Amino acid sequence: MVYISILIVVFVVFYFVKRDFFYGNNAPYVPSDADVVERVMEMAEVKKGDVVYDLGAGDGRFVLAAAMKGASAVGVELNLLRSIYARVWFRILRIDKTAKIIRQDIFKTDLSKATVVICYLLQETNDALQKKLEKELKPGTKVISIAFKFAGWKEVKFDGRGVVYGPIRMYEIE
Repeated sequence: MVYISILIVVFVVFYFVKRDFFYGNNAPYVPSDADVVERVMEMAEVKKGDVVYDLGAGDGRFVLAAAMKGASAVGVELNLLRSIYARVWFRILRIDKTAKIIRQDIFKTDLSKATVVICYLLQETNDALQKKLEKELKPGTKVISIAFKFAGWKEVKFDGRGVVYGPIRMYEIE
């Protein structure tokens, strides 16, 4: 009986941890392959001096890559488990001075300092986010969208290889 109780508790904990780790408010957690991360960095030409924001940062892959290129990188992630996971990795890799994760809603985050914004969200999230980006971002800021569009914006660069859900697009705020 004790073993069955322990098994039930382990199952319930695993179920909720798994659910909380893989599902978010603005998009499900879909980790990007290393080649996608590198193509995004190349497309945005991320370099020292850039301020990169990854909206819905997940485990911080884009934040890590941007910091490794010398940028100041901020991941915005609402999920507690994913944000802790990323912070631990940044600390282990000793990049926690240039790479950070903030646990916050992307719609409440000030993006005015960004030179590059990365979005791997859902179409409805991009639609809801578009006015905020237009209002807060300075002209010349690069916006990378993975898989989904920003309606009415002119694509500056396009990578049709993208991800299984769609291409990678780069826009510049005018």
